[in-house]
Amino acid sequence: MSPASQGSTKDTRLVDLLKGCEQAFRRFGVRAVSMDDLATQLGVSKKTLYRYFKDKADLVLQVFDQACNRQTTRTQALSEGGNNAIDAVIEVMEYFQTELREMHPSMLFDLQKYYPEAMQRLHQHKMEAMQGYLIRNIQRGQSEGLFRGDFDARLISRLHMAMVQTMTDPSTIDEFGRPLSELQKELHTYHLRGIATDKGMAYLQQRNNTL
Repeated sequence: MSPASQGSTKDTRLVDLLKGCEQAFRRFGVRAVSMDDLATQLGVSKKTLYRYFKDKADLVLQVFDQACNRQTTRTQALSEGGNNAIDAVIEVMEYFQTELREMHPSMLFDLQKYYPEAMQRLHQHKMEAMQGYLIRNIQRGQSEGLFRGDFDARLISRLHMAMVQTMTDPSTIDEFGRPLSELQKELHTYHLRGIATDKGMAYLQQRNNTL
């Protein structure tokens, strides 16, 4: 975070600027939008942007840092809700499908090639916050009798996150030629079917039939 914005996490103007920048990146991609473009779209001067951000790389990092924090909060709330662990997984999956549908196809490629620090922040988010959610969800499902108890929750969560990392690699997206939201749904279905007990599979089938 730039010196100008350190200690300003509660600054409502900063939050609004980050939200507007994220919307622009989701719509047009990261590299395609310049600081001039952002200033115009947000209705502020470039001078205002540079009061909060050292440069575009700093802006991009702060945008995705805020996005990761938002996703962590929302994921935690969803994972603790629902009737059971399977409901929680499906609700988290649907949340991320919405997020991914609104993401410009070039966003991950742009981050990987031009903004590696922001890409590393996303990777850290996936490996820490998301893996923690998976472990808690698996343990919940095991206690509910919906997930098998004959495997290590930490190991399975790590393997799942490795698959997430592969799925979100731009080369994988190009190879399959399908929206990331669809790939994410396939992966979650694979995950649930791989760890569910007979009771869990029966509930999953019942839930799918009522959707």
